[in-house]
Amino acid sequence: MRKLALEYAKSLIEDEIVLQHVHDALRLHDLCGVERRTVSAMTDPVSMIQRRNLEKTHSQEPYCEGVCIYVSPRKNYRDNSAPNGSIYRPWCSIHEAVDHARTVMASEDSFAPTIVLRHGVHSLQAKTLKLSEKDSGLSILGYPGERVWISGGLDIDEDYFEPTENGVYVANLTGLLANHQGSIPPVVSLFTTNRRYIRARYPNADPEVDQWGYASKNNRRYSISSEHVLEWHRMKPMAPPTSTFFDFSKNPPPGVPKKNNSAQEGYNWYASGHGGACSEIWGENANSYWCSNASQGGWAEVDAECAMAGQMQLPVGMSYNTSSVLERFQNISLIGGIIFAWHSQSWAMHMFEITNQSSFGELTFAKGGGRQGGRNWCRCDQCTYAGPWCGQNQNPPVEDKRMISGTWMVENVLGELDMPGEFYFDRQSNLLYVKPNATIDMSDFKIGLIEQLIEVRNASNIAIMNVGFRDVAPTFMSEWSAPSGGDWSLHRGGAIFLESASNISVSKCIFRRLDGNGIFLSRRTRNIDIKENVFEWLGENGIATWGDTDNYDATAENFPMYTTIQKNVFRELGIYQKQSSAVGQSKAALSTIRDNIMFNMPRAAINFNDMVGGGDTVEGNLIFNSCRESGDHGPINSWDRQAYLTTLRDGVTKSFDPIPRTIHHNFIFANYGASQAVDNDDGSSWFHIYKNVFYSAEGFKMDYGGHDSIYEDNLIMAYPYDGQQCYSMGGFSDGPSDVFRRNRCLIGLGNAMDSGCGDPSCASSAPDSEDSLAHIGSCPCEDQNLEIHSNEYYTQKGDAVVYCGNDDYSLEEFQEKFGLEVGSTKGTFPDEDTIVTWAKEMVIEM
Repeated sequence: MRKLALEYAKSLIEDEIVLQHVHDALRLHDLCGVERRTVSAMTDPVSMIQRRNLEKTHSQEPYCEGVCIYVSPRKNYRDNSAPNGSIYRPWCSIHEAVDHARTVMASEDSFAPTIVLRHGVHSLQAKTLKLSEKDSGLSILGYPGERVWISGGLDIDEDYFEPTENGVYVANLTGLLANHQGSIPPVVSLFTTNRRYIRARYPNADPEVDQWGYASKNNRRYSISSEHVLEWHRMKPMAPPTSTFFDFSKNPPPGVPKKNNSAQEGYNWYASGHGGACSEIWGENANSYWCSNASQGGWAEVDAECAMAGQMQLPVGMSYNTSSVLERFQNISLIGGIIFAWHSQSWAMHMFEITNQSSFGELTFAKGGGRQGGRNWCRCDQCTYAGPWCGQNQNPPVEDKRMISGTWMVENVLGELDMPGEFYFDRQSNLLYVKPNATIDMSDFKIGLIEQLIEVRNASNIAIMNVGFRDVAPTFMSEWSAPSGGDWSLHRGGAIFLESASNISVSKCIFRRLDGNGIFLSRRTRNIDIKENVFEWLGENGIATWGDTDNYDATAENFPMYTTIQKNVFRELGIYQKQSSAVGQSKAALSTIRDNIMFNMPRAAINFNDMVGGGDTVEGNLIFNSCRESGDHGPINSWDRQAYLTTLRDGVTKSFDPIPRTIHHNFIFANYGASQAVDNDDGSSWFHIYKNVFYSAEGFKMDYGGHDSIYEDNLIMAYPYDGQQCYSMGGFSDGPSDVFRRNRCLIGLGNAMDSGCGDPSCASSAPDSEDSLAHIGSCPCEDQNLEIHSNEYYTQKGDAVVYCGNDDYSLEEFQEKFGLEVGSTKGTFPDEDTIVTWAKEMVIEM
């Protein structure tokens, strides 16, 4: 299957450098003995996508329908004449070129101009390029065949640095930052051309490559165990958030239809909360499902209890064990440091700024700490299993209501500047301390000060092509809040930020080592095309969306629609916020995610945080190595806890029923911490999942009140994991149900792999249990509307068992007793060639 995945990648993209990365990530050399071709341009910072698509016009002046306006980051002509934007006397900054373009568009009745960027790094001088209605029609193009980058950083001249002790250099940046004092972000970044410098931290680690999820192999090397925390301090009780609540099943507002199709009562409601204790963390403008008193689903009782009590469970400080390995903190200042802590369920990363430090191991955090995740932490009395050190797990057990975190670490601490490649910036003195990784870096530093490189508002028909984007500041200490009923919290921002924009294209670009999101679609956008780009080594998401609704009413359609995301490559994302994806969709509809390659991510590759209107299509994608640092998730994940009213279903009628979301002809590995290839979690409904190849994956999942989904004609190859195999369904309300038909499902192809294991080299020597090798599914067997039939099941011994509550039935008994699985068969595994042929027919020879 790994060989076939590379073959499929080649059918999607020809870029040899990208294919090398795919080859290596699949471990084809050591697992399968497949050698890879070496490409001499491997270290070239410009993608072969970019070069190959434009080489045919290399050294030719690009074609512009209107006026070409040229920009060069350095003066490339000898006389002293002023620049005028011509190819011979280009502007020196993109801002100047945009001013020129506006003059042209205001004075001439002609085609809109094209800004052509010449070779080099174009610094925005820490000033976001803002495009508006008057810029509609503008194109920004990297010159054919040249390496073009747009940087949000300021160059730091080598002469700024003075050597100190232990290989550390210090630079006084007061002069450099004189014009930026009011706009320096909460956290800055430091980059060179090929390296992201690390804010000095403990324990030492490279966040780009060192994984520290709960099941990651060396997580304790790169993080601190929660057992060294004596207590995470809870906030004091405050006024409970003000709740907004509508029950559409019993008492819908006038003119609003009833909704009673979910067996989970709360998913026929709309609930949110704002103000009070909620605003203390997520801000005054937050309106969060998790601040309501009616949240439901997995562990939602924790969040509901917090909202009702007016006491959210994200810490405002901590006490640590001063006699443990953390004794080192007694001799250094941690003030200004930032703690990164996993959610107790390893769902998200939460960050906290340290504002005070006592001599006895007590830390105080700044207001708003932890807002980067949407949900509360568990206490020992709520999730005892998550804290082995909890009093309930002691002998004898004792009552314990302390909060539980996952592992954690601290960064931005001068006293921990001890590893080459680290830095520390003192915001008060403007002193930058650096321990260089290489001497050459001293002449190549850029400090990232802005979060957005290009902002487009109220504009249309803008094209951005053949440009690299780099050197932005992190956003994890900026404003975050929950966009909808999924688990996510989100920051509304990205290197390219689009709001109230239409017909915008971003193509053949590189988004590299950006510390926030790559592209962000905010509120109303239409017909955004994002094609043939590379997103790599990003702090958060590749692409994210966040529309607006009037509580449950989405009929104003103030959200992204008709977005196309096609033939992009996403890899190494979520460097800082682990709950990040290649595509993170919140409050958007009718998106097409097609023919992309996505791999090496800490959590889901595609996340649907809600179902506002539906109509999304996910087709032809190759996804593998997702959920590398987390579990209880899938390469594609969805939630649908809040009801939203739209007219998208038929274009006229107000309805809570969306257009079904289709997922088809994808090739997906659900390795590492993933379980199902498509994790239809809490309330997820109206999915049509068909003709996919799902490897190392469980099959169809529907729980917590999902309904009206169809899962058909898929090839499922499952490893034993947690008892959920070809299908696992919860209960249904009267009427709506699900369909599972014409699928091929192979159970027990290999031994069990835990969440930190992504391939057979670390699989268990034996399956979890012999029973799991024959367990094909579980469902509400008495449901008269459930449709399961015409499936093929293959197991090691050719037997097949279905669970109904506490009872299990052979396939034959199940067919006879419940009238389900009519026409379904069971058998032993076919040979390997047959399985590979089945997969090829679905994704390559379709």
